[in-house]
Amino acid sequence: MPIRTGLDERISSVQKELKDYFEEARHVYADAIDAFTKLDSEVYKEAKEVRAKAREINWDLTNDLLLILALNQPLMNDLRIIATYLRAVDTVERLIRHARDIARSDRSIDENADELPDEIVEPVLEMHTSLNKLIDITVVCLTEAEEVPADEVRTHWRDVKASHAKAVAALSSLKSDTMGGKSARLEVINIVNRVDRSAYNIVRLNGMWHHALNNENIILD
Repeated sequence: MPIRTGLDERISSVQKELKDYFEEARHVYADAIDAFTKLDSEVYKEAKEVRAKAREINWDLTNDLLLILALNQPLMNDLRIIATYLRAVDTVERLIRHARDIARSDRSIDENADELPDEIVEPVLEMHTSLNKLIDITVVCLTEAEEVPADEVRTHWRDVKASHAKAVAALSSLKSDTMGGKSARLEVINIVNRVDRSAYNIVRLNGMWHHALNNENIILD
C-alpha cells in the first residue's frame, strides 16, 4: 500500500527549495546578460561560484526526491509529479550552467570588442525577457500545482525564436571586423544559442508538467 504520511509536507518542502533554486538561476542569468550588454567581464567569477553551488543544490534536491520515492511509495499521479520535479532540478542546473557559459563569453568579448551594436544587443535582451516570462510561468505551475497556460508558453517561445532569428540575421550582415573580429562574433553566437536553449528546456519542462497533471502529452514547441 502507498504510504502518504508526510508526503504532502515533503513535497511542499521541495517546492519551496525549487522556487529558491529558480530564483538563484534567474539572478545569475540576469547578471550574465547585463554583463553582455555592458561588456563587463567581472561577472564570470560569480557565475562560476553559483554554478558550483548549484551542483550541490542539485544533489540535495535530487536526494530529497529519491527519499520521497523510497519512503512514500507514491501513486502514479504523484510519481509523475516527482519525476517532473527531478527534471526541473536538472533544468535549473542547466540554466545556471548556461549563465556561466554566457559570462565566460562576456569575458572573451570584453577582451576583443570596444562596443556592441544595438542590432545585436536588442534581440538578446528580448530573448532574455521572454525567457524570464517562461520561468515565471514555470515556477507558478510547479510550486502551486497550477495548470500550464499553453497559449502563453507558445507565445513566449515564438518570441524567443523570432528574436533569435533577428540576432542571427544581424550577425550575418555585420562586417567581419565588427565587435573585435571572428572570435568575438563566435562568442556572441554562443550567447544567443545559450539563451535559446535555456528557453527550449523550460518549454519542454512545461510539457512534462502538463503530462504529470493530466496524463496526456501536449505540444508546446
